[in-house]
Amino acid sequence: MAIPVTGVSRNIMAVIVSALGLIVAAWFVGDGFKRKPAGEYINVTGMAEVDFTSDLIVWNANFSGTGAELKAVYQDVKADQDKVTAFLKGKGVNDSEIVFGTMSTEKLFEYRNENGVSRSVFLGHKVSQTVTLKSRRVDEVARISRESMALIEDGLEFNSQNPEYYFTRLSDLKVSLIEKATADARLRAEKIATAAGSKLGALKKSTLGVFQITGQYQNEDFSWGGVFNTANKLKTARVTITSGYGAN
Repeated sequence: MAIPVTGVSRNIMAVIVSALGLIVAAWFVGDGFKRKPAGEYINVTGMAEVDFTSDLIVWNANFSGTGAELKAVYQDVKADQDKVTAFLKGKGVNDSEIVFGTMSTEKLFEYRNENGVSRSVFLGHKVSQTVTLKSRRVDEVARISRESMALIEDGLEFNSQNPEYYFTRLSDLKVSLIEKATADARLRAEKIATAAGSKLGALKKSTLGVFQITGQYQNEDFSWGGVFNTANKLKTARVTITSGYGAN
């Protein structure tokens, strides 16, 4: 026997159907979240730095002479070169550490304006010579560069540049820094994951930053292209690694 459906019954049925619909929808949504692959990342930046001492020094200087006759000026500069060689050897510098460049010549002119007419006047010739010292005896050559002003007292037009300091094992140092920066990045990521109640996943990406080599105790600004200090014997090398890890 059919049971008559009243208005109240229809309302009850509608409520039941709606409730079942919400339950089914909630199940599908929950199952969808459960099946969705994890897409969360933990992005961190690791850093490593090390202080080191330069083991190679390069010192550049130049001297010159001027005069009306090119041959005479050349001979004068050649004699000055002998004086420079004697000075350096007297300081204990080896022949293998001394490199003289090719002499360069230049004609000197002066522009004058006489009665509204501009003209050039030949003044003579200039002959220039460069000398470079490259040595692992860093402190000794640095001292010699300071004492080289004695050559001026000997009559030379001698110009000394500041020594440049380098490190011959820089490649090994960079590899070591990369390893330390990578380990530092992972340690930071592990701490973040633990604090968030998650488990650190596999490494997804990693980007190497530029190397910054600055002088110790120097107020040098970092550069996007990297800094390579040659002015100081004592240096600090830094590098960063930006890594992205999955989170479970």
